Amino acid sequence: MTSRSSKNAIRRELRRKTAEFLSLGGEIKKHGAGETGEPADKPRARSAFVSSEPPKTRTYINDVVLALDSRKTKKSPPKVIKASKQPTKKIIYDDFGEPIREIWSTE
Repeated sequence: MTSRSSKNAIRRELRRKTAEFLSLGGEIKKHGAGETGEPADKPRARSAFVSSEPPKTRTYINDVVLALDSRKTKKSPPKVIKASKQPTKKIIYDDFGEPIREIWSTE
């Protein structure tokens, strides 16, 4: 079972490490909003996401999507519902919604 640190414990640890860094001669530079920390006299480094490989050709899947959509819209033949020839029980209610009697009907 691993113990989790609380936010306050993490904050205390960060403050302690920052104070230790400053006491050993470290320096913290502040930058304004939107300002970069990169040197202005050198060109910016390329992004890590840029690949040296040529772009791959795209595979279009329009036919696959159309096939899936056509499956969704296909209607199965309607099921034939046979009329029940057996009598069913119907309940007759009075004006107040109370059941009065039961009758059997073939309709």
